[in-house]
Amino acid sequence: MVLVTDELRVHLHYTMRGSYPLRMVDVLFCTERAYFVEYDYLTPVDLLFGSPDQRAAAFASRVVEEGVHAALETAETVETQSYDTLDKIEVHSGGRVGRPKITAHSHAGSATTVRVHGQFDAEPFTQALRSTVDGHDVTVRQRDGIGF
Repeated sequence: MVLVTDELRVHLHYTMRGSYPLRMVDVLFCTERAYFVEYDYLTPVDLLFGSPDQRAAAFASRVVEEGVHAALETAETVETQSYDTLDKIEVHSGGRVGRPKITAHSHAGSATTVRVHGQFDAEPFTQALRSTVDGHDVTVRQRDGIGF
């Protein structure tokens, strides 16, 4: 997690979603909306040779050096969620054996979930996220465990 600029409040770095192939996603929590930015996919060969770390670092550098809009332009897909459309965001710590999980639930009933593969500390992340959505009707809950 990185606190960045006035526009980009919290950058959740190096997450993944899907099963096969895994899709690499960074979540950019900006002042009025969250962007789930899918920028690459991984095969078993990628996982074997450790390229996810390098790809995640390269994308994070792009966000920091070139800004949010440049990063969005280079993404494969972007899911945008306005805070006005979100009901809650759940932060699961991952427990002893699992990976942390973040799920954004919309008022319409849909949910977007990512699992964190990079360094993550649930408490400061949750606090920063609460500060970011302050003023919007979004509940941020932190929970222990994997979060099925």
